[in-house]
Amino acid sequence: MNKIIKYLSFGLKNKTGKNFSGHRTVLSKGSGRSKRKFRLIDYSRLIQVPGIILKIEYDPNRSCNIALVCYKNGFLSYIIAVNGMQKGMFINNGFLTSGTVKKLEDFDLGSFICCVELRQGSGAKIARSAGCFSVILSHFKQKNKVCLRLPSGEERLFKKDNTAVLGVISNIQKKYEKKRKASDNIFLGRKPSVRGVAKNCVDHPHGGGRGKTSPLVLSSNFTKRVLKGVPTVKGKRINKRKIWVLKERKK
Repeated sequence: MNKIIKYLSFGLKNKTGKNFSGHRTVLSKGSGRSKRKFRLIDYSRLIQVPGIILKIEYDPNRSCNIALVCYKNGFLSYIIAVNGMQKGMFINNGFLTSGTVKKLEDFDLGSFICCVELRQGSGAKIARSAGCFSVILSHFKQKNKVCLRLPSGEERLFKKDNTAVLGVISNIQKKYEKKRKASDNIFLGRKPSVRGVAKNCVDHPHGGGRGKTSPLVLSSNFTKRVLKGVPTVKGKRINKRKIWVLKERKK
C-alpha cells in the first residue's frame, strides 16, 4: 500500500510564474525543482457509509497530511487527515469521533471543527491547513445560523445546514518548522527577489547607474505600473461581508 492510487492522482505541468505564452511574468516564483503528483481530495464527504483508514500519507501539495479511506462499498478516496487519525481506524461508524462529518447544528458549543463549508454543498473551504480549527460560539435557532470563530480570529455566521468535520487538522507542529537554508524556500516554489534599486536602469524603473534612484521617481514594478499613491478600486462597492461578519479578523 505504499504506491499512489493512479485514478486518484495526476501529474502537474510546470507553468509557475509564466503566462499563457510561456513568458516569465512573476520573477519571485519558480518550479520547485521536483516533480510531484496532485492527489484528488474528497472535500464534500458525501459518502456516509462506514469506512476504514488504510494509511496516512504525506502530500507535497499541502501542509497537512491526507488519509486513504476504503469504504464498505469498495470505494477509495483521499480525505484531509484530522489530528489523532491512525491506520486501521473506522469512520462514519455512528460514533462522534475525530473525523466525523455532521451539520453545524449537530455540534455542541465549544467544539473544535475543521473543513467547514462556506456554502451548502460546495465542499470544505475553511480551516483546511495544518493545525487549523474553528470554534462553535453560539446557535441562532430563529435565524437558522451558527456563529463560528475562524482561525484568523474573525467571528462569522454560517447556515446551520453547512457541514464540517470534528477535530483539528493534522500536522500541528508545522508552524514550528524552521527554514535552514535558501533551498527550503526554492523547493516550495519561492525564488529570491532582488530590490529594484539594486538593479541597473535598463532592468527596473528604480535602477540607476549610481545604485539608487532619486526620491522623485514614483514607486512601480518592473513593468512600470505605479503601485503607490493611486486608487486601486474605482467607485464604491457594497461590502456584503458585513451581513455575515460579527467581528473582524486580527490585523
